[in-house]
Order: sequence, then structure tokens, then C-alpha cells
Amino acid sequence: MVVFASAWLAIAYLKFGRTADAKQVLDRVFKEVPLRAFPAPGMHAVAFVHVALAQLHLAGGNTGQALSAADTALRVAEQYRFGLERGASHRVLGEVYQSMGQHDEADAEFRRSLDVLEAIQSRPELAQTLLAYGRFRRGDNRQEDRALIERALRLFEEMDAPGWVEEARAALAVT
Repeated sequence: MVVFASAWLAIAYLKFGRTADAKQVLDRVFKEVPLRAFPAPGMHAVAFVHVALAQLHLAGGNTGQALSAADTALRVAEQYRFGLERGASHRVLGEVYQSMGQHDEADAEFRRSLDVLEAIQSRPELAQTLLAYGRFRRGDNRQEDRALIERALRLFEEMDAPGWVEEARAALAVT
């Protein structure tokens, strides 16, 4: 539970631009919790802490480290067949490839994330991927790009997620 809660706390800190706090949380969890000792049922937490680590490295411009952490998250998620974590891992890989200027790889990862999250019907993660993918595609096809972000907005509104609603509306204002 500590690893899972730490991952989400770090992701929340990153969402608010508090990278130093996110780093402190992740440094502590990697220092104090022996991740290699986790049994298979608890591995979903390990996948998410690597998603958070990838986002932290991405926020700091360390794309190589972000790619490594995202690959680890995906490897764990695939090994234990964790759908939610697979979807989140593919999304963060898409974001990493996007920051590296690797358009085709980013597009493929965002699509994989959508496929996984649609299949398991994870609305919060799906909405985040729709928003990220819509932003990524901005300009490719204005109508399709807007449709992705509008769908994300509807999901965020249905979930009553005001911060995400605001972010999706801001993204629509730019498209």
C-alpha cells in the first residue's frame, strides 16, 4: 500500500508542478521499500511507481531515464497482466516518445493505451490518455484532435474531476 500511495502522491505532486516534492516521495519509497521483494499480487504498485518515476524524469527533461522507467512499468504490467497499469505505461511511453520527437512511436503508444483502457473500461485513465493523445495530435486533423479532447472532457465532467475539466477545456481552447 505504501508504494501504491507513494506513486499516486508523486503523480499528484507532478500534476501541480511540485517536482521536488514528487522526487522526495519517490526517492524515499525506492530507498525504504525493497521493491524486489514484492510478491506478484503486489506488483501493480511497482508498475505505478515506475510510471510516476517516468513522469518525474520527463518533467526534468531526462528522457533516457524516463524511457527506462516507463519500459520497466510496462514490463511489470505485461508480466502480471495488469490492464490499468499497462494502459498508464503505454500513455507515459507515448509522452516520452513525444518529448523525444519520435512521432510514430508516440502515436503507437498512445493508441495502445487507448486500446487497453477502452477494453478494461477504466474511465479515469482513459480520459487522461484521450487528453494526452488529443494534445499530441494537435494539428494533425483538427476535427479528430478536438473529438479526443472533447471525449476526455465529457468523461472528466461525468466523474466530477474539476481540475481535469479545467485542463481539458484549456486544451480545447488551443485546438
